[in-house]
Amino acid sequence: FWHNPTFETGTGTSPTGTPDFWNRGGADGTILHWTTANSVSPSFSLAVIKPVAGPYGEWYSDFPIAGFANVGDTLGLHWHEMFNISGGEMRLTLRLLNGGGGGPNSGDHHFVVSGNSSGWVTTTGDSSFSVRNELFGGNAGVLGPIVVAADTVYVRLQLVSGGGDSTIGSYLIDDLSVYVVPEPSSLAMLGIGGLVGLNAIRRRRMA
Repeated sequence: FWHNPTFETGTGTSPTGTPDFWNRGGADGTILHWTTANSVSPSFSLAVIKPVAGPYGEWYSDFPIAGFANVGDTLGLHWHEMFNISGGEMRLTLRLLNGGGGGPNSGDHHFVVSGNSSGWVTTTGDSSFSVRNELFGGNAGVLGPIVVAADTVYVRLQLVSGGGDSTIGSYLIDDLSVYVVPEPSSLAMLGIGGLVGLNAIRRRRMA
């Protein structure tokens, strides 16, 4: 679940427009780009492009948890990314928040990146995206599984140029979604269902 996960709809034009359901935050909004420089989906991706040292900026988007996940569910995070970062780090953050915007029982899960992504060549135009699929809490912040707490009302995703004003570089993401991780018993039932289906197909073929 997530709204506008491919960033294809929005207002304005690239790179200064804004994708639907996303907001600009931080001290410098000029480094936040809705870009057509490269993408996985047809045209657009979301980016922080910071060519010189200076204040941070962040994209953020909220999604109500009701109807999509329940207390105790484990969440996974899937996205495509491309980055070229020096002097610090940037991050994608998943936050589980209560109705007041806090959540001491929920916590923040930071997926921090620095250096070059595996598909980086020389520019955002000639590089390729790498796939990320995260089932645990990241490499900073709260570690371990991302579990929906009793006080969780909504999920927030943030694409942040953080890591200090000295950070420079580019971080692009595309095709971003959050999902509920199936329980082992559910996976077992899916496996049993698949075997039953295969046996039925074999019987029909034999007949």
